[in-house]
Amino acid sequence: MLDVQAMNNSLLYDIAFSQIHGINLYERKKIIQIFGSAMSIYNACQQDGKAFVDLELKCIDSLMAAWPLKAAAEELSTMQRLGIEATCINNATYPNRLFQCEDAPTILFVKGSKKWNLPYLISIVGTRNHTLYADKVIQELLEGIQHLNLGVVSGLALGIDGMVHEKSCALKIPNWGVIATGLDDIYPAQHQRLANKMIETGGGILTENICDTAPLPYQFPKRNRIVAGMSDATIVIESQVKGGSMITAGLARGYDREVFAVPGKITDQKSTGCLALVRSNTAQLYQSPTQLLENLGWGLSDSKIPIQKPLPFDLSPICKEILEVISKQSPIHQDQLANLFNINIGLLSTHLLTLELNGLIQPHGGAFYSIR
Repeated sequence: MLDVQAMNNSLLYDIAFSQIHGINLYERKKIIQIFGSAMSIYNACQQDGKAFVDLELKCIDSLMAAWPLKAAAEELSTMQRLGIEATCINNATYPNRLFQCEDAPTILFVKGSKKWNLPYLISIVGTRNHTLYADKVIQELLEGIQHLNLGVVSGLALGIDGMVHEKSCALKIPNWGVIATGLDDIYPAQHQRLANKMIETGGGILTENICDTAPLPYQFPKRNRIVAGMSDATIVIESQVKGGSMITAGLARGYDREVFAVPGKITDQKSTGCLALVRSNTAQLYQSPTQLLENLGWGLSDSKIPIQKPLPFDLSPICKEILEVISKQSPIHQDQLANLFNINIGLLSTHLLTLELNGLIQPHGGAFYSIR
């Protein structure tokens, strides 16, 4: 039996919910958005599932089965012992770009910083067997964008990924590695020291997997969707036609994110993937940091430093709370705000319009908002 304190811990239900078999990624996120939290879903299950009757869900039987609460409690204990934290899809610390993806994981396990909701976030991926050309491209790229309030995401794999993380740390750019195992066993093991350096530099390591998850082949494409989904854009540096980088690029394009590919010699096998991405119009050609920033519409100098403005005296308490969240999480999507404040989109839109008319926030494409 679980003790009362454990049963009152909402994270226990978040972990247990993420481990229920028979629920696909899309339905898992949809259910959380309907009920607001995994604990609310569990409570609905305890009431004979009446709340599920009018919902078009294929996974009701899986939800109504016994939840793995004991295993979740053991995972919580392991997390506390190893210094692992978590962020759930209904938390303000959840990656706001990833939140927009239909197949976003409902929970992420983290070692290090969760301050990834920066004005700019970019993923850089590539082959394990890289060349000196890739080394030079990565160095020039990172040096050319480091003036921005920016973070970098990659997969902590050997090769390009590891080089991206190493160079980001050297330039003091916060960077995050998404791994395909649990955080009790950094994979590959050769990057344990690098992982520690990333944490020290203000980034960290994250995964959707609980501890004791083995590095099985199917876990890596799942990992790649997080790499693609967390960022505004993905850059592929050296890849053959088949490989994890190509999967990440395809996923990023599917999420309507920008994709860039670094060109190489047409006779070089390591360039065939990048050239294929450009030829199929999946990716734009990457030529330089300046061209990248121009194509993305990002400033060549950091102009996103917010200026504190006096608040109108008649601003309602809820508007002030929304403004505070936007100031800390910018850019943030309206759906995430609705989820955080548990209000419908119509009412939220009224509050957002008030803030916009007072010159306090700025709307962006895709229903994102940032501080003005």
